[in-house]
Amino acid sequence: MQIGGSVATIVRIDPASRNGVLTPVQAGTSRTIVNTCQLHAKDAPPESAELNCPAGSKSGPDQDRVERAGAVTIDTTPRHGAILISFRAARRLVAFRQGNGHSEKQNLARYRVGSMAGQPKIGVATPRADCLNSLFFNSCVLGRVYLQSIRLAIALVCLGASLILASHWFGLLPDVTQIQSDSRRRLSEAVAVNAAAHVRKQQWVDLRATAETLVDRDADLLSIGVRSKHGDLKVNAGHHDDLWQQVSSDSEGIDAISVPITLNRREWGAVEFCFRAPDRSNFGAIAEHPLMRLLAFYCITGLFGYTLFVGKVMRVFSTTQVVPERVRQALDTLAEGLLVLDEKAKIVLANRAFAETVDVSSELLVNSRANELPWTFENSDSQDSYPWMTAIDESATITEQILHLKVHDGDERIFSVNAAPIGGGSSRRGALATFRDVTHIEEHRKQLEAMLSMLRESRDEIEEKNRELEILATTDALTGCLNRRAFFERFGHLWKTAAAEQKPLSCIMFDNDHFKRVNDTYGHAIGDDVLREVSRVLREEHGEHGLVCRYGGEEFCVLLPGIDFETALDLAEQTRASIEKITFTEPAQLRLTASVGVSETRFDAADPQELINQADVCLYAAKRGGRNCVIPYSPELSQMEGGEPESRERAEIPYQAVTALIASLSYRDAATAQHSRRVADLCSRVSKQYMDAGSQYILEIAALLHDIGKVGVSDEILLKRGKLSPDEMELIAWHDRIGVELIETAFECQELTETVQFRQAHFDGSGRFRNLPVGPEIPLGARILSICDSYDSMVSDRVYREGCSHQVAIDELRRYAGSQFDPELVEHFASVITSKPEEDTTANSEAAIQIGFQVERLAAAIDSQDTEGMQTLAARLGMYARSCDIDSIAKAADRIRERASEQEISWLALLHDTNELLELCRTTQSELIQQAESTEEPRVTPAENAPMPELAD
Repeated sequence: MQIGGSVATIVRIDPASRNGVLTPVQAGTSRTIVNTCQLHAKDAPPESAELNCPAGSKSGPDQDRVERAGAVTIDTTPRHGAILISFRAARRLVAFRQGNGHSEKQNLARYRVGSMAGQPKIGVATPRADCLNSLFFNSCVLGRVYLQSIRLAIALVCLGASLILASHWFGLLPDVTQIQSDSRRRLSEAVAVNAAAHVRKQQWVDLRATAETLVDRDADLLSIGVRSKHGDLKVNAGHHDDLWQQVSSDSEGIDAISVPITLNRREWGAVEFCFRAPDRSNFGAIAEHPLMRLLAFYCITGLFGYTLFVGKVMRVFSTTQVVPERVRQALDTLAEGLLVLDEKAKIVLANRAFAETVDVSSELLVNSRANELPWTFENSDSQDSYPWMTAIDESATITEQILHLKVHDGDERIFSVNAAPIGGGSSRRGALATFRDVTHIEEHRKQLEAMLSMLRESRDEIEEKNRELEILATTDALTGCLNRRAFFERFGHLWKTAAAEQKPLSCIMFDNDHFKRVNDTYGHAIGDDVLREVSRVLREEHGEHGLVCRYGGEEFCVLLPGIDFETALDLAEQTRASIEKITFTEPAQLRLTASVGVSETRFDAADPQELINQADVCLYAAKRGGRNCVIPYSPELSQMEGGEPESRERAEIPYQAVTALIASLSYRDAATAQHSRRVADLCSRVSKQYMDAGSQYILEIAALLHDIGKVGVSDEILLKRGKLSPDEMELIAWHDRIGVELIETAFECQELTETVQFRQAHFDGSGRFRNLPVGPEIPLGARILSICDSYDSMVSDRVYREGCSHQVAIDELRRYAGSQFDPELVEHFASVITSKPEEDTTANSEAAIQIGFQVERLAAAIDSQDTEGMQTLAARLGMYARSCDIDSIAKAADRIRERASEQEISWLALLHDTNELLELCRTTQSELIQQAESTEEPRVTPAENAPMPELAD
């Protein structure tokens, strides 16, 4: 047929032929060059297809020549077979030659599609031939594409290898040798520390087993040896003796490390280690070097990976269409906004998400400059450039830069912008920028940051309040000196430090002379003024470098670390003189004197209490010697005063252990710990007329620990809002017995154990506990502890009832006097407590401190997003707040616990509730501190140059 003045050959696939014979429909001249081929299947019936090949303008003398780069595969339905024509540059397609004696049909049928001598031929096309020819064609195309991609891959691999070497040159890659050396050093130090502990305990078997285990588990560790400084090898793991001899002979292949061991600040020996040395040969060093292995792996895998990647990119990349329509449609499906910019920052493409966000159509955005949009930076003073400009100018990728965009309605949208350059170097073509709308996220983040800032500020303020409350809880409210518990706790630390550093520790006891006469003559208010003035002098002269404690009613104890005996005597005399100079405006005739006793650790005191007892012996010697003097301690003085102090006969009771037990009880049940502290204060006030200092100390410890068995009781029983059942009462009694056994085992002090154990004994023997002493046989401390414990239990609030008044509690004690309590001690207790009821804010201070500490831990758990810790701490805080009758804090803690238990935690709401809780806690603490400050009595202004008459005995 004739097409555009040229002759074309039309062939038809004959479905009836098994071999798929090509049947010519019309033949033209043989001098036709095929330029294009197109299958017109739409106009052909289902059983046929036509292939039109328009004639060209070039021809050869005896053959049709086809020169074209590329390939076209024309397929019909499977039952009709297929025709494949392959074109390749510099390849000739030989169809047939005239005059060979065969017809066109025979010439077309005698050639099969094949690859002989690299020249494709046309012939009969079968389905199997289609598959083979398709593989051949794809192989040819892929071969050329991947040949070019290999070159680019080699360049990329060389570039990557250069970057790796450069990073190594500049020290950006870790030094494996140094890391291995540091690791071996840390391992050696850790093993040496462990070995020192075993050596100290002579645990050679355990040490040897540990060393052998380490050698077996560490391939680089060849042996471990523990050698004394005399050369004795105590532990030999991994044939250490032989390896160490090789090290001594400078043998290669072994790295040795020796870590010295010191015992009692003296060198005992050393722990020796033999490690496998790295291969130092040229080939071995290269083969084992991590950088060389990294480069080898990168070059091999990078060459293969880059080849595949670049080849795929080259196959799909089209230089005739920058953003094809199908790409535009794909970009419109993205949830994030996207802009494609040219080298001048003009918008080439804006996807649908970006257009909808800024409420401007994509057509209007195209060809406009991205910089002209109303952008603002997160920091208004920022001079940063737009991220896409940085990507274009510097060929750098910018990630997560925050930009603000003002939209038409006046609102501001916040975007997280990522920008990447298109092209690079001299062939910069623009940039690709993505815009993620983070408006809600940023607003939520700002709210969270504000809440966290408030949380931290509140927590810091609570910590400050806790420190103020701790001062209230550790100091005497009247004098500002340390109370006995805080004094003994710090005394224990100073005692250990002095013993460890072999430094002196001096103790001075002060007693106001004729203090009872001052109270009887001028009243208790003047007596309080006297105590304030004396404590002021003591704190001014010794508070900076020592500890000042109100030890008893009118007794003070001063502890001077690092001060020897002679210096302490001089300081004591200066302080006595300063006390003697105190004057008052009213009464002007009142003058003060003090008796002073001084001791120091050189006199071999066994414990802190014995050091105080030595100074106390000197104090009473000063009183008997005429008062207003300083008496130094001497062993002869102790014998003159009646022999060795009682503390030598008693077992040592370290106050640090007592403090640790009270801390554990406070953590489990802070209300019980507060009750124990109040009982200890009552016992100290009541026992002064009946006990010496040593017995008072033991009674105070017994009062602090009398409920220590409750550490093992569950929270459901301790904080139960109602009376206990008989079974629960029996459980409490059983834990009381455990507490007695704990005290007996921990301290081995019979007097302390009996005081706690017999506090439940009734005076007439009518109690439910049998085989207990009766009447005066009950230890005095146990009788006092029983009265004080019962009194505080009656006047204190419980979770199931309110406390009674002071007078009602005294009436109850008197009602059971003679049956449950010692009647004489009951009357003494009533007179002491009733005559001068002290406003004791210590218990409330400790309650506020406990709540503050628990709130601090809860805030820390929220800050670290520890959900389990939040639930546990909030539940415990709620129960404790209810036990202290602080419902507002308890409800706030319950809300936090409920939010922390949710499947999806709302952190913003949780932080809001936490700030409310912190505000409640801060308010409670502030009220308590103001209450404590308002209850302090004003000091009397001392007068100067007033007469100083002496008081007679």
